[in-house]
Amino acid sequence: MMRVSTPIADMQITVDRIAVEGRVLVMTNGSSDAIPTRAVMSPSDVRQIFGRMLRLSVLWFFVTCLFRRDTAKASATDTPDEHHPTPNPW
Repeated sequence: MMRVSTPIADMQITVDRIAVEGRVLVMTNGSSDAIPTRAVMSPSDVRQIFGRMLRLSVLWFFVTCLFRRDTAKASATDTPDEHHPTPNPW
């Protein structure tokens, strides 16, 4: 599960599937998530992402992930009785 924060919402998204569809890479979220999400990445998008991940600090993070615990910060919307990822803004 990963946390996505935008000015509009702060929510958790479960990456359910990553697949190649035609000439693009498609990432979709789990069916239990509140908002159906589909990210489509072209070959240039994937090259750009991997290029940015090849920095020493990111590579070191990958290596040390084997020994770390998850330390994701809780957000204001993470409450035990909350059933929706974003509070009602109205």
